[in-house]
Amino acid sequence: MQKSIVWEGLANDTEEHCSVNFLGEEIVIRSEIEGWAAHKAVYAEYVLHLTNEWEAVRIEVDFHVSDHQHSRHLQRDGSGNWTDNSGKAYPELQGCLFLDISLTPLTNSLPINALHLSEGDSAEFDLAYFDILEDVIRKDRQKYTRMPGNVYRFENGGGSFTADIAVDADGFVTEYPNLFKMLKPR
Repeated sequence: MQKSIVWEGLANDTEEHCSVNFLGEEIVIRSEIEGWAAHKAVYAEYVLHLTNEWEAVRIEVDFHVSDHQHSRHLQRDGSGNWTDNSGKAYPELQGCLFLDISLTPLTNSLPINALHLSEGDSAEFDLAYFDILEDVIRKDRQKYTRMPGNVYRFENGGGSFTADIAVDADGFVTEYPNLFKMLKPR
């Protein structure tokens, strides 16, 4: 099964074309983002390899910000250790099961689909955050709370940032206030 999605960036002038492929033993997501962010031309493409439980196994992000090209390819082993293609370890990401990539709402779907929260329930966890504009990978702490309907309250920075994110029946963001809006699901 495959699902194709197009998102519009509202805070930044971006558009993302995303393909989610359910392949039996894994979920593979391929996406392209292009446009303008923070007054800079941006183009990013990423491939995520996830378990059927929506946990990250491998990420490949290739991106251009203005005239600078970057590439980040990381994988997680069965013990929760993250390394890049050259074997460099990222001990600060130890145990992180989820990813968050700036400039896309797709990565919100990983914890939303993995956690299966009931209305009123919350979960807080560490994840690997990829900041495309700054070319930085770091650990981030996030919290999701299931609200009535298909809405999740997202918090990070100890609650310094909060957004009520609406999702479709498959857990993909349809409305992320002031940041993203789904244009086409299929």
